[in-house]
Amino acid sequence: MGRKEVEHRQVIVVGAGPGGSACAQRLAEDGIDVLVIERREIVGNPAQCGECIPNWGEVVGTFSNLDDHQWLKDYFEFPDRLRLHDLDNMRVFLPSGKAYHFDLDAFAGHRLHFDGFLCDKAIHAGAEIRTGEAMMRIQHQSKLDRDLLVTSNGRYSFDFLIDASGSLAHVGRLRHGEDERYRPKDQVPTVYAQVQGKVPETFDVFLGSVAPSGYAWIIPKGPDTANVGLGVRAGYLKGNLKDHLTEFCDSLGFEILSWGGGWIPMGGPVKTMVDGTTLAIGDAAGLVMPSNGGGISQAIISGCFAAEAILDNLREGTTLEAYETRVRASMGRALKNSLRSKNMGYAFFKGDLITETLLRILGPIGGIKRAMECDKPAWLF
Repeated sequence: MGRKEVEHRQVIVVGAGPGGSACAQRLAEDGIDVLVIERREIVGNPAQCGECIPNWGEVVGTFSNLDDHQWLKDYFEFPDRLRLHDLDNMRVFLPSGKAYHFDLDAFAGHRLHFDGFLCDKAIHAGAEIRTGEAMMRIQHQSKLDRDLLVTSNGRYSFDFLIDASGSLAHVGRLRHGEDERYRPKDQVPTVYAQVQGKVPETFDVFLGSVAPSGYAWIIPKGPDTANVGLGVRAGYLKGNLKDHLTEFCDSLGFEILSWGGGWIPMGGPVKTMVDGTTLAIGDAAGLVMPSNGGGISQAIISGCFAAEAILDNLREGTTLEAYETRVRASMGRALKNSLRSKNMGYAFFKGDLITETLLRILGPIGGIKRAMECDKPAWLF
């Protein structure tokens, strides 16, 4: 059988997560030819996170220059059917069991439904989604001076490429190997379980030996159900993460219904988000809050910004580097503060006694709350 013909698309988006779908929708609404390639057969399944989804108020309270962005504001108006449980309060537990309470503006959702909804919106806008198609390699054709995206199902040329492939940044990996200028650092393994039992009403976070240099979480998703998980710095917890999470769930009387997991990039933004006509968004660009692991809102925002950079490039000749400038102007402060808090935790939280003592000294307002909200802790000068 001969090689398949090369199919040309104006924009190819690799990955149908929230960022990829937002980018595809924004482009398609302006008449751009967009193809989204997703390796999973079903968009959103399996999930790879705790399934806490921020509301618009939380987003504009964290990031800059978004208040007047009507498209994004409208995008974050998610229907009630996706909102399984309102998350208006967070409790952060110290090793002793003492808890600090903070306000939150978010909701728990089911990523299968949430990601599927966003994907359907992109399709409705005119984008094409192909599932069950894995990216294999990127091949450069010198004579034609173009790159080909080779997948399990075909070969594609393109004008623009969006890397929305998640924390492992597969486009950056295929092009640049382990070069940290293009790939996120400090990949933290996570495991989670869908559970049933007597779950709390609040989003609970646990610090200390239950998750060394990381945290455990309970995110209630409705009556008697929750997403419970662990995210631990690689190599800092002996044994299998799944076994540790099983023990944690057993101690709380939860029955485990299903498993999931993945990687969270906790090293801050990559140094280079724009590589020629390729733009990295979301987790692939390292746009995850290192102090709390949140990344859904950054994925959506960066997907929108990437789409608008492409539109400006086509209409006015604006350089694509304007995308990275805009991302850093909006998210840079929060991401920098969050990374600082995470690094402080790595450096000083050595064992339950020290962790407990330091967290009590830092206090709920000037230290823990500001770290969770990705603000600069009051005790850092």
